Amino acid sequence: MKSHVRVFVRTRPSAEPSGGFRSLEDGKSVALTVTKTSIYGVINNTSDSLSFKFDGILEGAGQDSVYATCAHEVAESLLAGYNGTIFCYGQTGAGKTYTMSGESQQYSRRGITPRALHQIFEQADICVDRQTTVKVSFVEVYNEVLYDLLSAAPGSVDSLQIVEEEGTTLVKGLTQIQVTTEKEALALLFEGEANRSTASHALNAASSRSHTVFTIHCQVRMLGEGEERATTSKLNLVDLAGSERTKKTGVTGQALKEANAINKSLTFLEQTVNALSRKESHVPFRQSKLTSLLRDALGGNCKTVLIANVWPEAAHMEETISTLRFASRVRLIETAPHVSESYDSSLVLKRYERQIKELKAELTTRDSLAGRGQVNYTDLTDAEVSDLKVLVSSFLEGSATVDQLPSQTLKQVKETYRQMQLAYQASKSSQDTQAQGNSGVPRPGSPSPSPGKGLRPSSREGEAAEGVGEEDPQGAQGFHVGLAPANLRPPQGIDTGSKGQALSPRSPLQSPCSPGGLGSSPDAMRTRPDRNAAFIDYKRDVQEGRNLDQAVKKIQSEHKAAKEELKQCGLAVNAAKRQIDDVSMALGAKRAEGVAGEPDVLDSEEHQLLQTLKAAKMKFRSGFQQLKVLQSGLPAVAQTEAEACKRLIDAFDAWFAGDTTQLNGLEAEDDEQQVFERMQHAQLTAMDPDSSAFFAARKQVRRKQAAQLQRTFQPTRKA
Repeated sequence: MKSHVRVFVRTRPSAEPSGGFRSLEDGKSVALTVTKTSIYGVINNTSDSLSFKFDGILEGAGQDSVYATCAHEVAESLLAGYNGTIFCYGQTGAGKTYTMSGESQQYSRRGITPRALHQIFEQADICVDRQTTVKVSFVEVYNEVLYDLLSAAPGSVDSLQIVEEEGTTLVKGLTQIQVTTEKEALALLFEGEANRSTASHALNAASSRSHTVFTIHCQVRMLGEGEERATTSKLNLVDLAGSERTKKTGVTGQALKEANAINKSLTFLEQTVNALSRKESHVPFRQSKLTSLLRDALGGNCKTVLIANVWPEAAHMEETISTLRFASRVRLIETAPHVSESYDSSLVLKRYERQIKELKAELTTRDSLAGRGQVNYTDLTDAEVSDLKVLVSSFLEGSATVDQLPSQTLKQVKETYRQMQLAYQASKSSQDTQAQGNSGVPRPGSPSPSPGKGLRPSSREGEAAEGVGEEDPQGAQGFHVGLAPANLRPPQGIDTGSKGQALSPRSPLQSPCSPGGLGSSPDAMRTRPDRNAAFIDYKRDVQEGRNLDQAVKKIQSEHKAAKEELKQCGLAVNAAKRQIDDVSMALGAKRAEGVAGEPDVLDSEEHQLLQTLKAAKMKFRSGFQQLKVLQSGLPAVAQTEAEACKRLIDAFDAWFAGDTTQLNGLEAEDDEQQVFERMQHAQLTAMDPDSSAFFAARKQVRRKQAAQLQRTFQPTRKA
C-alpha cells in the first residue's frame, strides 16, 4: 500500500524571531512574508508572501513531543516488520543534530535516536512469545567517502561499498554489532558520535561536517509454531549536515572544502527529490553516496519521515524558504512499505519431519485402538515385495482369496496393483511370443507355487506353547504379526469395531491426556466442546497449565526416543542373528568339503569365517543384553507419562471447576500487590527510572575514551 512521506517542520527557538514567519491555526501550515530588496533590480516580480502546508508544525515543542509526533509510529512498526527512515534537513545551526541525538547531559533532552532504542528494547521485552535479534551499524559520509564509525579502525574505508541485493540497499563491509540491551546499543551510539567529524564556525560551535546514518536492524521470530517464519526490518536514523553559505559561516581551508562537499551532496539530494516528485522515468540515485544510501527511504519499501529544521530569523529567511520548498517537494514522494518476511529452510524441514513423526504415531495409536495390530506404514522391503509378488500370482491363478490380499496401507494396495500390472504385461508378452511361433515358452496358467509359498508362516513351531493371549482363528488370512499379550485387551464397554472396520466417527476415543478421554461420564461427553476449548486455553494461558503441558510433552518425547532406541537395538540384534546363521551355513559347507588328505587342517578362508562368527556372536550377546535392559525400562517411562497426563487432567479439572473462595483471595492479594507496584512505579518515575541505561552507556563510553587517551599519552619507560 503506497503512502506519502510524512513531513514536519520544527522551528529553532530564537530571541529575535522574524515577524515574516508565522504558523497558522490549523497547526499544519506556515505563512511567510518576504521583504523585497533592490538586489534583483528595479523590477522585482518575486512574490512577497508564501505559504506551505505539511503534516505538522512543531513550534516551541520539546524533545518528547517531537518524538511522539514524528518517530513513535515508525519505531513501533519496526518490530512488526516494516522498514523506517527518519531524517532531518535544514541549514547549519537549525537544530538537526539536537533533534536526532539531543544533549548528553540532560536525560529529558535526549533526541530521537536514544528514544527509539529505548522504545524498541522495551517492546522486545514485553513480547515474550517472540525472539528479537537487534543489530546496529553506524556509517558516515565525509567528503563523499564512507567511514565505518563502529569499526576498530574508523579510518579504514577500503571495504565499504554500496550495493543492491534483493531490492534493498546495503553497505557491504559495514560493521553490524549485535546488542542485547539498551545500554549496549547506546554505548555504541555514543562511541560512534565521538568518532564523527565536527568543527566550529560563526553559526554553530559544533557543526557536523558529515552526514551520518545510524541503522537499527531487527529480526523477529515467533517462538513455537511458525518459528521458521521471521520478519526482517531496519530503521535508518539520518542526521544530515546543514547547507552552508560561506559568506555567513566565514569558513576557510579544510572547513571550506567540507562545506563544498556538503552543499554538493545536498544539491544531488534535491535533484533526486525533484525527479521523484515529478515522477520522472530516470531518478539519479547514483550521483552521490548520500542519495545511494537513501534510495530505500525515497520511494522504496520504507515508512519515511522528514523533519525540516528552520531558523525563523530575518537574517536566515532565504535558507528557511529553501528548506520549506525542499520539504514540500519531499511530501509529494510516494513510498510502498510492506512487511519483509523470510523463512529458514532448515526449520521448515524440521517442522515437516516433526509432523510426519506425529502423524505416524497417530496412525499407530488408531491401529492399536481399532484392533488391527502392528501396521507398517514405511516403504516395503525387497522381501515384502517378493512375498506380495507370490501372493498376487497365487490370487491370479485362483489359489488365493481376495481377503488374503493386503489392504492395511495405501502403499500395500498400490504395490498390489503394480504387481498385477506386471503379471498382466508378462502374460501378454508370453502370448504374443507364442503367437509368433516361439515354442518352449510356458503357457499362462501353468502350475504355480503353492498358495502359501513366499508368505511368512502364521506361526512358528513352539510359539503357541510360549506365547500369551488368544490366537486369531482367521490369522491365516493376513500377514503374521505375532501374538498380542493378554493385558493389552481393550477395556469392556469400548467398541473397537469389527474386524477390518474402522471406529465409528460418532464415538471417537480421546487421548488419555485430553479432557473427556477414556472413562469420561456421559455429562462430560455432552460438554466436551466447551471443555476442549477451555483445556486449550488452560495449557496456553495459565502458567500452571503451560508447565504441566511442557512436562507431558517432554516425557512423551523421552518415551518416543526410548521406543525408537528399542526398535533400533532390536533391528541390530536381528541383523547379528542373520549374520550368525549365514556364517554358520557357510562354515558348515566349507567343513563338508574338507581338505584332501588333511581334514584337520584349517585353511585361511575357514579361519576367517570362524573369526567372523565369533565377532557376530559377541555382537549378538551384547545387543541382546542391551535389548533386555531397554525393554525393562520402557514400562517405567510409560508409567511416568501416564502419571504426568493424569496430573495435567487433575489440575485442569480443579481449575475448570473454579474454586470461588480461592479466586477471591487471590484477587484481593493481587489488588494489594498492584497498589504497592503503583506506589513503587510512581517513585521510580519521579527519579527518571529509564535513564539508568542512558547514563550507564555514557559513563562506559567516557571511561573507554579516557583509557584510550591515557594509553596515547603514557610516557615510554626507559630501558
